[in-house]
Amino acid sequence: MSYDMNADERAELESGLSRRVSRARLLAAAGAGVAALTLPQIAHGQTTPTTESTQDIINIADTAEHLAVTLLTAAVNNASQLGLSAGGGLLLAVVQAALAEEQYHADFLEANGAKTLTDTFTVPDPKILTDPTTFFTTVEAAETIFVGAYMAATREFSTMGNATLAQYTYQIGGVEAEHRFLARAALALGGNAMDIPPNNKAFETDVVYTVADAATMLKQLGFIGGSGTQVMYPGRAAALQAAGSVGAAVQNQKP
Repeated sequence: MSYDMNADERAELESGLSRRVSRARLLAAAGAGVAALTLPQIAHGQTTPTTESTQDIINIADTAEHLAVTLLTAAVNNASQLGLSAGGGLLLAVVQAALAEEQYHADFLEANGAKTLTDTFTVPDPKILTDPTTFFTTVEAAETIFVGAYMAATREFSTMGNATLAQYTYQIGGVEAEHRFLARAALALGGNAMDIPPNNKAFETDVVYTVADAATMLKQLGFIGGSGTQVMYPGRAAALQAAGSVGAAVQNQKP
């Protein structure tokens, strides 16, 4: 079921950044394949205790998961244009597995009371769904933000004394980090020297202080409320149908 943000929820989604970063800067970083290096380092400079509630955290996380499912479903449906089916279809299988994993994350969050803030998203650059380099650099940029968001959630739940939720967000964040690595591996195999080695971090980048910061970054990238083509979350059934047998083979579908 679609759920569109009201004015208060939009204000909540846009709040929280202690330092604003321009959409143009983030898009330029994604296009250059170096978003992970140019995202703002705001986490270590923040000293104000978080005021996010558990409900706020899981709602924003669920919205990000729905965005990921929407884009990856579209990518699978555009597999030929993106070159995902070439060479035996390994890249297609990677994207299908990631699609299923993002849907399973949403399933878990929603089973625990999460409600997505919107199911309407925007694609800031049509090349994301037609050009493999643009697609995978965008995935890398988005996953860098997702990893940071779940890192922030883990820190926040730890501060709240909720070890169980901290463990769950760590588990999800670990999978998001795998997605970032696989996007870089696809770029490296495609001849992008900047993405060698694909596993280029000893520690994940601490890009945000709160989960709301990550939501604001996605908005600035143009995926939420942007001027690009509107796309709707396809729904669980359509997403898993696109993931196919690969998605069904994904292990640990619940934490």
